[in-house]
Amino acid sequence: MRIGFDARLIGSLGIGRYISGMLPPLADSLKEELVVFSPAAEVALVRALTAGQARIVVSNARPYRGAEQSTFLLSLLGARLALMHFPHYDLPLGYLGRYVVTIHDLFPYRFPDIHSGLVPRLANQLLIRNAAARAAAIITPSQATADDLRHRFPRTATRIRPISEAAAERFTATRNRDAEAAWQRYLGIQPPYFLYLGQWKSYKNLQVMIAAFAQVLAELPELQLVIAGSDPRHPEVPAAAGRLPPGSVALPGHLPDDAVADLYRGSAALILPSIAEGFGLPVVEAMACGVQVVCSDIPALREVADGVAIFCVPSSADSFAAGMREALNGSNRAVRTQRGLERAQ
Repeated sequence: MRIGFDARLIGSLGIGRYISGMLPPLADSLKEELVVFSPAAEVALVRALTAGQARIVVSNARPYRGAEQSTFLLSLLGARLALMHFPHYDLPLGYLGRYVVTIHDLFPYRFPDIHSGLVPRLANQLLIRNAAARAAAIITPSQATADDLRHRFPRTATRIRPISEAAAERFTATRNRDAEAAWQRYLGIQPPYFLYLGQWKSYKNLQVMIAAFAQVLAELPELQLVIAGSDPRHPEVPAAAGRLPPGSVALPGHLPDDAVADLYRGSAALILPSIAEGFGLPVVEAMACGVQVVCSDIPALREVADGVAIFCVPSSADSFAAGMREALNGSNRAVRTQRGLERAQ
């Protein structure tokens, strides 16, 4: 009984990590019954993650493009699957087989400006409606996202299954200070530093984080803010960083995967100022690394880090500046770290 899995987005930032985390246990469980749809460029990675146990079907049909509705659909039909898992809502509208879908968030509805025009905006909303309407089950990464989905699409209520994400095994509190120092030199990072890891889209609220850091920097000029990632569609981020003293903000671009855990462990705290999140995986990874978290007080992050994180008002730079100061002053740090380690499990 063949079970399919769509790994076409394995090279993307957020969903790619979700896919990479799911493939090994799926392969261990299903073995040759697992059929993975992979781009040609990622076949070696998929084969490694599945330890050669799964059947791999090459599909270069790009998500959100016409080929997804035609050639990818034909690949799915040819595989004769009993069940298909789409780890994102971008599935062919004409696929009538039984499937499970993971819907990470409803941001195309909540923040339509993340799309570059009316057509992409409407297309993404159509894809979400289609995926939710016909799925045998809908996985969400949090109860917060489940509540959003249930509110917008009431008929999905009985089919929703919140399943939390988790930090990968490499995210531990065991420090390798030589590796930390080497990555910091390579990426132009100078401790003590705060770390932001994520996209630069508007709902990530980076302007508030930078304004808050500017307040703390005026008191402690040796501090640095590290904003990982890159997005030429958001020049306002480097522009805001450029208004602060030279060297006080590091923009290392997309981080090498092997660097992330060491950069967590070397930081004073992870900062996540989002207006909304579907889950907030960096919070769990930071907690698993024994690192403090300063984040927005929103439902998904409360669900993930209640009793551990320093929560701030998303719209207030003053609130985030206070949170950064609290993370630096050392009070309750040991308690927060221990609770974070326990909660990350």
